[in-house]
Amino acid sequence: MSDTEAPDGDARLMLQFKAGDLGAFELLFSRHSRVMINFAYRFVRNREVAEELAQEIFIKVHDAGPSYRAEAKFTTWLYRIATNVCLNEVRRPHFRASHQSLDAPVGDDPDDRPLQIEDTRSPNPEVAMQRSALGAVLRRALGALPEKQRAAFILNKYQELSYAEVAEVMRTSEKAVKSLIHRAKEALAERLAPQLEELVMK
Repeated sequence: MSDTEAPDGDARLMLQFKAGDLGAFELLFSRHSRVMINFAYRFVRNREVAEELAQEIFIKVHDAGPSYRAEAKFTTWLYRIATNVCLNEVRRPHFRASHQSLDAPVGDDPDDRPLQIEDTRSPNPEVAMQRSALGAVLRRALGALPEKQRAAFILNKYQELSYAEVAEVMRTSEKAVKSLIHRAKEALAERLAPQLEELVMK
């Protein structure tokens, strides 16, 4: 897709920002900032860090304005930036040093609570507690995946990108993406089995 072809709505806003319309950038930020915070949270499991990463993502979007070309869907381009920012963060030594073991007790980390507000209307508190514990176990298992598997899985299962879109974001083939996601599922199943058994037996 070139600047002269018909870009999607967000890409048009980015082109308007490129032409000097600051309001277009503000609209893009309002549309996508929360999604980027949630996306980053899947990688780092820390609200404050996720918000900082979202800010970094949009700084990069802002700085890319003068050279932006609508060669792909805006969201594909945005997720490519976001994925690189998040992977750079989890590669940092301080992140690896502070990253909790999968075997750490569930519930001890206040950031194990989901970023989104959960449905608290369940009449059974025990069901709600089990749901929260299962979510914490899954997030820990997800955090233990190799970074490319984690990125592909998050983009596909949580952000609901197709295999083709994930491949475009990660600059790889659909076959490679399918392999990454398949291996991620296998690893998650293996890691979750003993944790789920422990929760069920409590």
